[in-house]
This record gives sequence, structure tokens and C-alpha cells, in this order.
Amino acid sequence: MKEKIDRNLWNKYFADFTRRNQSRPTYIQLFGEFGAQQEARGLPFAGITLDADGPSPSVEIMLGGRDADATRHLTHVITNVSEVIPKQGLDGRDEALELTSSNGDRNLLLFEKEARMAAAAH
Repeated sequence: MKEKIDRNLWNKYFADFTRRNQSRPTYIQLFGEFGAQQEARGLPFAGITLDADGPSPSVEIMLGGRDADATRHLTHVITNVSEVIPKQGLDGRDEALELTSSNGDRNLLLFEKEARMAAAAH
């Protein structure tokens, strides 16, 4: 069974998640009305924040470099977030974060496997 993060804990969870996973290579997959789509791949994780103002919460996932040399950036916004479900590997590290919108769309933030990234670098 998937363990959901209680909505009252989202802010703290996102802050801790950002600290644990800073600069890890990522990819984002979307599952919704148009099927499965990939939005970004290989950008380093910069952070995730909650905007709870207004009638429904939205979440921003920021990807990209932290300096002027790293010009590729992406901010992925998910509106009307209803569920946040983390996935951890056997080693306890974060593998993915699933965010579901109230309309049923699923957004997956996944971390690249280090072995695959090392192989791609050679």
C-alpha cells in the first residue's frame, strides 16, 4: 500500500525532501488525459515548494542549475494537488515522489539511477 503524506505536513516534508535530494539528476513523467508524457530529463533537482494560498494547493518543482553557467531550468507547476506519495528504495533514499491532482492526473518526479548516469557520462 502506498503511504500518503498528511496534507498538514506537506510544507515540512517538501523542505526536508529538498535538503535530502538537492542537485540529484531527475526526470518528470505525467500521466493524464493525454496518456503518459515525459516533461524533463537529466536536470538537477533544485527544490519543491507548496503554495497553499487560495482554494486549492499547488506545488512547484524546480529543476536546473544554480549558477549562470547552467542555463537549462524548468519549473513544473501542479495545481489542485490532492495527494503526495513518496517512494523510497531499499537503501532508504528517495526514488520518486508522486503528486496527484484532484482531477486524477499523476505527476511523478523520479531520480535518475546513479549507475545509468555514470554510464552516460562515459
